[in-house]
Amino acid sequence: MQQAIISINGTAVEIEWTAAADAALARREAPLFVELELYFSCLVKKFVHFRDDARGRESVAAGERLRVYFRPVTSTACSFEVAERLGRQPEMEIDSPALRRVAPRRVSIDYVDGDWRGSFSL
Repeated sequence: MQQAIISINGTAVEIEWTAAADAALARREAPLFVELELYFSCLVKKFVHFRDDARGRESVAAGERLRVYFRPVTSTACSFEVAERLGRQPEMEIDSPALRRVAPRRVSIDYVDGDWRGSFSL
């Protein structure tokens, strides 16, 4: 298990990744960007997205080929019909003084059968 401590919103965040994830990262030519999404909708949900770029957002290095960023969003509607059609509610990024103090505490990353998997706790 590999580990790193980074800072998001002034909070220490423990990042850990498995040996399988470390091997997959070593095979990459470019960094893997891990988006930690806190999604306020009909319910509050947490998602971990794995991307090839930061989509214009500031990220923090957790390793040579691993970068992380936190992204709180909210839905613009709360309709089951829309969610079924789109796979989730339409979203928009949110920013507030209170959310600038929120950060994940621990992030876990794995690579299983060719797929990235992750979770985080607040």
